[in-house]
Amino acid sequence: MSTHTQQTKKRRPYLFICILILLIALAGIFVQRFAGTDIYNKASLPSIDFGNENEADGEWCLILVNKWHPLETENEIDLTELSNGQCVDSRIYPQLQKMFDDMRDDGVYPVVASGYRTEQEQQQIYDESMAEYIEKGYSESDAKTETERWVAIPGTSEHQLGLGVDINADGINSYGYEVYNWLAQNAYRYGFIYRYPENKVAITGIANEPWHYRYVGVNAATEIYKRGICLEEYLGETN
Repeated sequence: MSTHTQQTKKRRPYLFICILILLIALAGIFVQRFAGTDIYNKASLPSIDFGNENEADGEWCLILVNKWHPLETENEIDLTELSNGQCVDSRIYPQLQKMFDDMRDDGVYPVVASGYRTEQEQQQIYDESMAEYIEKGYSESDAKTETERWVAIPGTSEHQLGLGVDINADGINSYGYEVYNWLAQNAYRYGFIYRYPENKVAITGIANEPWHYRYVGVNAATEIYKRGICLEEYLGETN
């Protein structure tokens, strides 16, 4: 037997071991990716009793904010930071987490693309939208009109309450339409409403946004869903 053949046979066990280690490492990454990790950093979260999640629902989650009802002041909000850096009002955490867990159980993988915003952050989004339309050749007046179809005027955005969230697909395991369809059929069970429906633009003042959901509590969300109305109609605050 040649020396080359002997060396080749000696290397084969080591090569097999290296491949086995690599496969185990890849399996670990796969399990971690698809195990359905929480959307929050657990280290910063208090222990929560899911059996009492609706007891604290009240006027705080039914505050109406739109172009006709601006925020009078920007109150201090107890925020919980999500694992991707977005934040929400801590009081909506239990239901938001539960909803995301159930979505993943159904094979739908969502992410919170946008949560709480300060007025300054909302102003920046508004200004950037204006600039984009002007760059496309719109007059300032037309740019303002188009921007306000999609972007709330600073001081009139639900994102400033910490109760509104933009929910999209993760871009890897799900498509946007899968996330939007699931939310449209099930979000009310967790206290969230499809805030800006296509058939309520004249009332809400905002164009159809299938990704934007607002926490109002399970009881209110259920009634809004079953009656096919928007928050303004539920509160009797139509213009």
